[in-house]
Amino acid sequence: MRSARRWVGIALVPVLAIFAVCLGDTLAWIGKPFPGFLIAENGIVVSLGRQQWTDSRNRSVPFARVLAVDGHAVSGGRDVQAYVKAVAAGQEITYTLRNGTEIFGIQQKVRLFDTRDFLLLFVPLLGVGLLMILVSAAVVARRPEAPEARALFAVCLAFGLMLLTGSEAYSPYRFTPVFFLSLCAIPPACLQMALTYPQRRTRLTRRPLTYVALYVPFFLLGVGLLSSMPDPSLFLPLLYTVYLFTANAAFLYVGGLVLGLIDGMRPREPIVLSLAAVLGSGGLAIAILVAYPLLQRPISPALLVGPLLLLPLLQGIAFLRFAPPTAPVSDWMG
Repeated sequence: MRSARRWVGIALVPVLAIFAVCLGDTLAWIGKPFPGFLIAENGIVVSLGRQQWTDSRNRSVPFARVLAVDGHAVSGGRDVQAYVKAVAAGQEITYTLRNGTEIFGIQQKVRLFDTRDFLLLFVPLLGVGLLMILVSAAVVARRPEAPEARALFAVCLAFGLMLLTGSEAYSPYRFTPVFFLSLCAIPPACLQMALTYPQRRTRLTRRPLTYVALYVPFFLLGVGLLSSMPDPSLFLPLLYTVYLFTANAAFLYVGGLVLGLIDGMRPREPIVLSLAAVLGSGGLAIAILVAYPLLQRPISPALLVGPLLLLPLLQGIAFLRFAPPTAPVSDWMG
């Protein structure tokens, strides 16, 4: 299957180029003033960050949209960043925000982004994103004939690009379309995994157009997200819809693995490793997101994305060290 190796190699070229650009842009943050929180291009404050940044404990701030800075109306993150960069560090700025129907103000000191901020915020995003893609690419290089290996690469490519370009989602917003399209590619990639492992649907794997049809609706969802960015009342429900699809696709894959164990597929070890990969990589992230409304601090990127590395590592071991699971002979005869 030289074609699989070739396409993976071709895909790595833009990935490495995006990584290099994102690394340079995030290094440029060091020593520069920033608001003390992270803000998306459409002006929505995100939940990632460091506890040391935040002066306010207002739980309405995450996912709120900045309407004005010191009384000056702003149209999005670019306007906010431009205003803040013209202000000296330590100066207090008043932000007017809207979360749903609630409009409120907070005061926040301008901070200087330092090396420790870079290491704790951007290095986890860039490092985990690149490693996920490279490890899954190595699995395809070893098992190019296995559809589950190619599905793993699709999942890790979607997650990896989302993390890499996520570092740009707070300024300078260079890869915003790639970020949202990668985010929307995660659910169909997870469905592709569920269709290829532990039971291979050979009819589907022989029809690549089936997978194209699987991805097209989510590509359109990504286009919808991009076009709705100026309107949070539409953007946020679409974003939550993507999260819901991702959770359901992961549950389908987990359900297939559990059914494989119940049905007595052998060997059991790769199925158990696959379960550990999915639950270990996503369990902590889900727990953090569920508990977030009770927290009074930003979410640490390292805690949120670090466990994702378990997915390509454990899943790769399952694919490389063990034969594909098969149903008991009696099931085939029946």
